[in-house]
Amino acid sequence: MTQKLVIAVCTAQRPKMLQACLHSLDNMIEPDKTEMSIVVVENDPEPYFTGEAAAEMKNRLSLPVFFYHEKRKGIPFARNTALEAALEHDPDWIALIDDDERAEPDWIEKLLKACHDHKAEVANGPVRRIYEKPAPHWWKSQLLKPRPTGTEITEAPTNNVLLSARIVSKEGLGLRFDERLTFGSEDIDFFRRTHAAGAKMIWVDDAFVEEDIPASRVTTGRLLSRMHMAATSGAFNIVLREGRAKAALHFIPKSFRRMFFGLLATLIGFVMKPFAKKRGEKLFYYGLIRLMKGSGNLRGLIGRAHNYYDVIDGS
Repeated sequence: MTQKLVIAVCTAQRPKMLQACLHSLDNMIEPDKTEMSIVVVENDPEPYFTGEAAAEMKNRLSLPVFFYHEKRKGIPFARNTALEAALEHDPDWIALIDDDERAEPDWIEKLLKACHDHKAEVANGPVRRIYEKPAPHWWKSQLLKPRPTGTEITEAPTNNVLLSARIVSKEGLGLRFDERLTFGSEDIDFFRRTHAAGAKMIWVDDAFVEEDIPASRVTTGRLLSRMHMAATSGAFNIVLREGRAKAALHFIPKSFRRMFFGLLATLIGFVMKPFAKKRGEKLFYYGLIRLMKGSGNLRGLIGRAHNYYDVIDGS
């Protein structure tokens, strides 16, 4: 029996990266008895892939590709439109990948096989990051440790994931991304709720995608802004799920600890820099990161949005 699999890609103002992503998807190994297609959702006031541009891209690809448009600015709006678009094609499975990523040829094959082998409804794989410019020496990249394929997980991002259509279909769980989370953590929140609803979720250690990291994303300002955004969205997520009072009890003392020790580390690092430049800078920026996290948590508690995703890195 043939199964249907739809790959969904959300994009905004990055046509070159999107084209590279789509070509990588078109070069994938097609699993046995699997009918694949692609849906693309442009989250922009004016879509790029319309008329001749869309027709040209469709002609370049052997896989069927369908373009959709979401005018409302915000990642959860685009992701929900992508889910609705995928469901139009009556899939058994839906895969999600970012527009700045390229899939390995066996990406889908490995995710799908792992789901069948482990009787899982969600499979998440690793991202291999390709930096245009090295990150600063003080930046600690968020590297995931290898885990055996089949390891059960409780949350996942949307940059490399396969899920059963049952999770989002009206006849199944009917889950959607929370559209209040317009400034981050909407994917972690979605899959936490997926896990809480009883879906088995697993890690697939060899199902790789590659992500291009433009030089603009590793500037000091962007790295610190990302930390502030992550802390803001993380706290706001807890406010939405557990209430402001409970979130405040957790985050207010944590925020002030982070800010106190962050300020202390920043001052000590600043004093050290003239005498031990590298160690001083590392301590200085460690302190700034803690300040960003602490202030971000407080910002999230009062529900103030963050503008990190207003800036688009790459083309």
